[in-house]
Amino acid sequence: MQQRNPDAAFVGGAWVFPGGKLDPHDRDDRWMQRCDLCPEGANRMLELDQHAHAYWIAAIRELVEEAGILVAEGANGKLAQAAQMHLQQQPSGFIEFCDAHGLQLQTGQLKYLSRWITPQGNPKRYDTRFFLCPWPQGQEPRQDDHEAINTRWVTPQEALSHFEQDEWLLILPTIMTLRQLSGFDSVNALLSALGQAPDRKNQ
Repeated sequence: MQQRNPDAAFVGGAWVFPGGKLDPHDRDDRWMQRCDLCPEGANRMLELDQHAHAYWIAAIRELVEEAGILVAEGANGKLAQAAQMHLQQQPSGFIEFCDAHGLQLQTGQLKYLSRWITPQGNPKRYDTRFFLCPWPQGQEPRQDDHEAINTRWVTPQEALSHFEQDEWLLILPTIMTLRQLSGFDSVNALLSALGQAPDRKNQ
């Protein structure tokens, strides 16, 4: 989890999961050559008419940009840091980075968890989707020190304990997600319970 910059306009200082906004480049058709995601299967899973694959691309992009973790075949810590630095300089240049390094994103590792929409009437609204994936071995998290100022690997129970003791600020979707994750003894058990990712395009 990461602590947002206290100066952020939205939930400044709160502890959150890495993430962010969709970028128009996440819908680029070239991504179909850089991942094994079936676009039709992604559309069905998210109940969208088109471009659902962009959510998987955005999740991977935001994870490496904010936390320095790259979910791609053969990616190591050095390559993840290079990708993070590239995105800090060129926020819309992820596809070019992947093309230059011949990267295949492991979209099949991401499991769709949930969707949260702010109720009407709130001054700031969001429509966000949560994904889970196993941590790639050989990579260590590294915050960007801009949007995120702290990074911690914690169990769901530890994060909730920090909140209950008034040590961490958490918002409702994060609290409810942590409670949902607390019901599992291992990462494998959790990912198995979520079922399959969308069909791969070669199946």
